[in-house]
Amino acid sequence: MTSPIPFRLSPERLQAQLAGFNARDEIEWFGFEGAFLAPGSASIGFARLRQGALGGGGVAAINGGVIAAGFDAAFVLAGLGHYETDVVVTLDLSVKFLSLARADTPLAFRAHAMRSARNFCFVEGALVSLQDPAGSAFAMATGMVAPAYRT
Repeated sequence: MTSPIPFRLSPERLQAQLAGFNARDEIEWFGFEGAFLAPGSASIGFARLRQGALGGGGVAAINGGVIAAGFDAAFVLAGLGHYETDVVVTLDLSVKFLSLARADTPLAFRAHAMRSARNFCFVEGALVSLQDPAGSAFAMATGMVAPAYRT
């Protein structure tokens, strides 16, 4: 993965963006909890893991759809660090599943912008173990997000 580009927003604005993001119904529904990591990374962890989030492989692993939703959330949060809007939408999302992400391991989606422009932001991320964040990723993703300004 490439190095993150620093967030454009001030620390105070980042905190406001994070509070609004974590209060969203869909974030709570999935049991996600977001955080900003310096200098320009976003992290989504599981505040709680519902039984319905588990899927195949014959073991207690995170469902692929939940993994895709986690990357979507991480990419939106990373985008929120670059734009003065509370709405960032995902335009493209591509996920590569590398190995089973077992639910008995504390996991986090780590994401950052590779390039940010006025109307779009290219992002990438990895699903990693919090016990070994530098270890092999369970899944990797790339995407593009864009600010949606309300009129």
